[in-house]
Amino acid sequence: MWDYTVTVPLWDEEGLLPDEPAWLHRVLGLSAPMIDRLTRWGEAMKAQDAIRDPGSRERRTVREGLRRQGKELADDLQRELGARYTVTYTWW
Repeated sequence: MWDYTVTVPLWDEEGLLPDEPAWLHRVLGLSAPMIDRLTRWGEAMKAQDAIRDPGSRERRTVREGLRRQGKELADDLQRELGARYTVTYTWW
């Protein structure tokens, strides 16, 4: 789940997880490509807020694309994590 100012949108029941690549690799076992994808998606979510008109067609189109990308990313993250963790995707 993404939220304002979040770069790597991973949470557990206690809150936002660290976004340091070394921690994500060491603790969660995430690959460098997955960490990069998570980071790029979080940055893209931040960038969509720069679109001035929140009701514009441009912003709706960007948000829909990011929503789909987020779901795909969550599915790929679940495959990478396997049975060790359960990934739940919550669109912001």
